[in-house]
Amino acid sequence: MNQLAPNLFQRRFQDLVEMGRARLPALAPEWTDYNAHDPGITLMELLAWTAEAQLYSLARVRRDERAAYAALLGITPAGTQSATGLIWPDSLDPHTPTSTFTKSVVLSTDTVINVAEVTEPTFRPPQSLLWSPGRITRLETRTANGQRLDLTTTNERGGLPFLPFGERAGRRTALALSFECRDQAGLFGSQRQLAQGAYWPIGVMAAPASGASGEPTKLTQLTHSPLRATLIVGDEHFPLRIAADSTQGLLATGVLLLDLDSVRVSPQSFTLELHSESGFARPPRWLRIAPNVIPIEQGRTITRELHSANGLPDWNFTLDEPGLRFASGEEPIALELVAPTGIQTWRRCERLADQGPQDNVFAFDAQAGVVTFGNGVNGRIPPPEAQVYVTYAVSDGAAGRVARNRKWHVTGFAGVFGVNPDPLTGGAAASEGKAERREARRRTRDDHALVSADDIVKAALALPLLEVARAWVLEPDMHTPRTGAVTLVAMRQRPDGKEAETVPETGQWLETIRRRLAPRMLLGARLVVLAPRYVTFSIDAVIEAQPGLNPAAVQAEVEQALNQRLALVESKLTKTPRQPGVPVTQRDVTAWVRAIKGVKRVVRLELRKGNESVAAVKVLRSGLPRWDVRHSPIVVNRPEAGRRP
Repeated sequence: MNQLAPNLFQRRFQDLVEMGRARLPALAPEWTDYNAHDPGITLMELLAWTAEAQLYSLARVRRDERAAYAALLGITPAGTQSATGLIWPDSLDPHTPTSTFTKSVVLSTDTVINVAEVTEPTFRPPQSLLWSPGRITRLETRTANGQRLDLTTTNERGGLPFLPFGERAGRRTALALSFECRDQAGLFGSQRQLAQGAYWPIGVMAAPASGASGEPTKLTQLTHSPLRATLIVGDEHFPLRIAADSTQGLLATGVLLLDLDSVRVSPQSFTLELHSESGFARPPRWLRIAPNVIPIEQGRTITRELHSANGLPDWNFTLDEPGLRFASGEEPIALELVAPTGIQTWRRCERLADQGPQDNVFAFDAQAGVVTFGNGVNGRIPPPEAQVYVTYAVSDGAAGRVARNRKWHVTGFAGVFGVNPDPLTGGAAASEGKAERREARRRTRDDHALVSADDIVKAALALPLLEVARAWVLEPDMHTPRTGAVTLVAMRQRPDGKEAETVPETGQWLETIRRRLAPRMLLGARLVVLAPRYVTFSIDAVIEAQPGLNPAAVQAEVEQALNQRLALVESKLTKTPRQPGVPVTQRDVTAWVRAIKGVKRVVRLELRKGNESVAAVKVLRSGLPRWDVRHSPIVVNRPEAGRRP
């Protein structure tokens, strides 16, 4: 019989070694030692062994064996992936339901949602949601010392970034959101029992991270939210369970789903208070926060699809709907069989050959969507005419992606319900061999142990949402004892490249970096993450401009040039930030200023540390000079009258 598949395994280990040795005289004439003890021959044998294994795998490895190899790297099969996103109330539409409806509504997981005037594809909420019409009456930051900052107007505009928990975002700082329902019966409506188990969604639109690229960061769902939520009605405080948090602790765009079952009253006006018990890794920076933001995912659930057994060995059937959806490590289908004794739940097995005659099992080919039962020896045969019910989820994969700013229709609401400011992403076809191999190579390349200093630095810079701008490993000096500690110095991004009044690297931020990198360190190595040792200084200068130039324009040029020279992180204007351990001298600054176009001469220039004038600002090996722009008087005068230019 002719072999249909090509035989790729035609060369063996010895053949490959001989091919390599035959090329040595032409490529390396001075190489004469071809014995096994030579390191070059050993390396050639290693490459030959690897090539032989790869040729064998191309010719012989089955699909299940490839899946087993992928499982060694934590890659397990998955079905189609649903596109997901958020629908926000349209603040520009006066007829939006949040402004016109007067009754609270429960949106079940069967609620059909689609783009306006487009019937396919359809979307649904992943959880049962409580939608309550109303508005935010006040949004304010409450600091630990009792100060209150009103953010209501900034939040309503929705385009200007703001810090809802302040610049430090400590654990005792809270955000208070006061909400007023339009339903006269309160938050839960007139039928409280219908809202039991439904979650109230709170949407957060985060500002882009400083220094981030335009590519979205793939984030994982938090299994435990670091946030604490409290609903306040008068003097009563009701702690709320956060059922889901896709905001990564309020650092990214997403939604909080709040469990309101512990609230014993149905208030029409109340305050929602949010805070973090341990503080935030970095201060959250938002564009907007709003209730009633609906999370949606594309697809639907096929409930109890009916198939009738024929009573024969090895009976099988194919699922009626394509696009099977299931997550990695999740059971793809649930199967029930109606027997005379009642409904039986059958389980999926990997191999029917390993099962006994009384085992209620089936095999399932996820790629083909085929369910196969046993032959009576390996797995029980379903009785003739037995009713088999299958429940599974499907999605349209990549066809479910939707561009931004589309108007949406929700079943039960007339007209347009809301818009999606961000595109709906994540839709993809079921995993297949090429994608799994690509992911395996990525994990091998990126998810390895942190061995070298370069590995540690790259891993720190790649941490999502933490805005790590610079990092370097501090080499120990000759007199420091070797204790196994590796010191990483990390710096945060500066918005617009400008230095804030306070040092941005908080203890919580540094500890978060250490906690995320420590599991990847070598056994016995201890990671220490520190901020640079900053030395703050100011510049007091009097400068004379060239004749005919505007002193204010020259002053702006001087400040911009000094900002570029003394920048600590990269920005649009600065590509090479200042290196650690390098001092700033009065002579250097004077030379920088003299070289600026429009400067005639430097009348006076001083470097000051506090109230003391110094000739140089010295820093440690891990230190950086930090220029205090706000307390640096730089005066630019016109040339004195009567003097020659």
